[in-house]
Amino acid sequence: MRKGFLAVTAWAVAFALGLGTADAARADEQAPVNGLIYLINTDPASEIDGLLKWEIELRDRGITAMIKASTPVLETYPEVFKRLAAEGHEIIGGYAGICWDKPYEEQLEALRTVKAYMEGLTGKPMRVFACSYSSYDENTLRAAEALGVPYVLARGTEDVRALIYRPEEYDAGIIEVSNVEFGELGKGSLCDISLYARGATEADFAQVFAESVAKAPDSMILVSHPHIGGAKVGYWEVYADALASPDVTWRSFDDWLDQVTVLERPYAEIPENREVQYLEPRPAVPLEELADLPEVGAKIVMFHNGLGPMCKEAEEFLDALDYPVEEHLVGEKNFLPLLERYRVQFEASEGVSKDFEYFPLIFVKDRAFSGFNAAVKAAIEEVIGAE
Repeated sequence: MRKGFLAVTAWAVAFALGLGTADAARADEQAPVNGLIYLINTDPASEIDGLLKWEIELRDRGITAMIKASTPVLETYPEVFKRLAAEGHEIIGGYAGICWDKPYEEQLEALRTVKAYMEGLTGKPMRVFACSYSSYDENTLRAAEALGVPYVLARGTEDVRALIYRPEEYDAGIIEVSNVEFGELGKGSLCDISLYARGATEADFAQVFAESVAKAPDSMILVSHPHIGGAKVGYWEVYADALASPDVTWRSFDDWLDQVTVLERPYAEIPENREVQYLEPRPAVPLEELADLPEVGAKIVMFHNGLGPMCKEAEEFLDALDYPVEEHLVGEKNFLPLLERYRVQFEASEGVSKDFEYFPLIFVKDRAFSGFNAAVKAAIEEVIGAE
């Protein structure tokens, strides 16, 4: 009885202090953190394998993420991001420029361009706009309001706590990501590359995450650049432990929005964070010297036209697999260069054609297939089942 009374009292006190539902939830110490995964892909030269690893892991756990990709990355892997959007991940419109103090018309045009491309690619409204380093200013909010984009992304000002500020003057919210301090390394996002670029190790990252959760924020955003977090052993172990933590409930973007604290303030009273510690990365160990996950590089790569019966049958087959798939469609900006990168590794193809004459062209491990039939399906199942 006494425990129940204390729990109810905690909620009553929270509401009496004018806190939102998420703050009230934290007043009860048993409530887990409202968590959101945020993945960032900005460099088209980086392999997509880490993102595919994240896709499988999140699918297995029934979680979706907020995902930012630059236009060059989207142009290189459009089918991957179409699939991620269809799976329920929130794809952010990413702008490569820094928006601090950038003129309104310039920001408006940048946002308009990103929005048009993103919505044309995913077939869904773009709900979040993010400039480089999560920079924004009043002109960013003006542009977002003008184009009907509900949120812009910002660096955090509340330590590990993530929240949303809603300026009274604009119909656009500011999503602040978790931003933590780690000794002499200064502040940065709760993120692999943020710490790695400032000289931290995987063990440091694990410590920062543990300390962050111990602070019991009502909401948090955990960030990964998948070419590190989804590809390197030590960093992935930190994320795997985080995903399994009983102290955090990882949610989809919409469910996270339902739980996060929203503070309405005049724009002039909203704090801003312009501290960026890693414009010149100083890692302790070069990235190529960090151990890769054993499955890095293990993926199926399919090039096709999306029209023929063999292509459609292959798509249905791959969609049903719990295995990383990288897909490219005729007409993509980089279709032919990417295809040639794979094709030159093989003297001949297997399947319907030995001379790469028919779509789909499927590459997996040390085998290449042209066309699709029962024999190709069985061969692919054998290859990936042998791992």
